[in-house]
Amino acid sequence: MKKQVSQDRVWLGFDIKTVPGPILRPTQIHFWNGDDFKKAQPEAPFHYFADALTGLALVHLNPHLKNPFSAPQMSFPFCHEAWLALEPHRELFDRSQIRVQSLREHMKEIPAPLTEYFERNITDVLESSLHPWGIDLEHLGHVVEAIDYLESKMGTPLLYNFNLKFSKSLVEKLHYLHSMLFNLRSMIALDYNAHIQDPTHEACKVDSITDYLSKAEYVANDALLFHHFRKQKDHMKADAYQSLEKSFRTLSHNGYCLIEAMPKSFLNSLTTHELEETLYIVQMDWLLGTDSGLLFRIREELYGLVEGYEKVFWSEADGRADQTQTCLSVSCELTADQLYPTTKAA
Repeated sequence: MKKQVSQDRVWLGFDIKTVPGPILRPTQIHFWNGDDFKKAQPEAPFHYFADALTGLALVHLNPHLKNPFSAPQMSFPFCHEAWLALEPHRELFDRSQIRVQSLREHMKEIPAPLTEYFERNITDVLESSLHPWGIDLEHLGHVVEAIDYLESKMGTPLLYNFNLKFSKSLVEKLHYLHSMLFNLRSMIALDYNAHIQDPTHEACKVDSITDYLSKAEYVANDALLFHHFRKQKDHMKADAYQSLEKSFRTLSHNGYCLIEAMPKSFLNSLTTHELEETLYIVQMDWLLGTDSGLLFRIREELYGLVEGYEKVFWSEADGRADQTQTCLSVSCELTADQLYPTTKAA
């Protein structure tokens, strides 16, 4: 990566190394050196800035580029300003905090030794994935093991968990990590869609919500049904209740987990009409506004990197002919005008 002389722009250049498959699977990202920039011209970023955000997130994650002594050409303050201005997931996270905190007040936090161990574990994996040349995405896949270990020790799933809370510094790293992974997948989708014949039926789509929670409105209905069922416990025989509860847990797993995760005082304070709407909003707040939701999204993205995107996000592409590219090159220039566009009066 290379910065122009001006302090209000940056030229991001990097190569995404991939292996063939129905959907290309990224394995490494290499930042350009001086010679690479001499052979290329900067281009405008994509409409939704997936290329720019991937590069900007990596600048934040990689100390070799973040450090003003080892990479003085990067102008990290501008890169940070650009990432904050362009990354919608961070803004959505911040907007959810008041509602998330109101729920946390009714819950016990996860024991500090467990979260501290996880923070050391995931930091070690992340740091060992970073190199002066970029990032090793295959090694980054070991983050999944760290997340799975945390989940097993908590004894409860990440799904709809509101009481998991990390240090501010780790949450920032997780934001950058998710930003890189989500926008990297977006670029892979853009490349795939550029080579298909019928975008209406064949295109790979990327969505910040349904990629992780596919039917949140149905889950809210299932959760409401289970909530009313649970109120009948004292009026049912124990074996009948346990049998039906097991069916809910198996057939309506997400709805079951949603109710189990909510404080009873919170559920009982709402009318049925209020609860139906609230259970949908709560899912969005968990996914987009909690530490566990952020971790959940990262794990899903890493599953895609490890197993193949067609196995996790785009099953309709599984079995199609392999794409054979082994490298995607990105060259985009980002300016302050793109961060804060103005509309001129006619």
